[in-house]
Amino acid sequence: MEKTKRSIVPVTLQNDHTDRSSGVKQPTQKLVAQLKQNKAELLIYEGIKPSTLRVLLAEMSSNETH
Repeated sequence: MEKTKRSIVPVTLQNDHTDRSSGVKQPTQKLVAQLKQNKAELLIYEGIKPSTLRVLLAEMSSNETH
């Protein structure tokens, strides 16, 4: 049985309701935490939903044990 390698990839969430062609600069979000573990890095910004944070931390934790 082949063991699959899991990895965490960076994801950028964007609001689909914004007009990207207008050139209006979005306000920058405040970085509230930065977690590093082996080769993985997780940047947590202000306004993240608790459920999303829970999933990200669980994935990071499960990858530590593999």
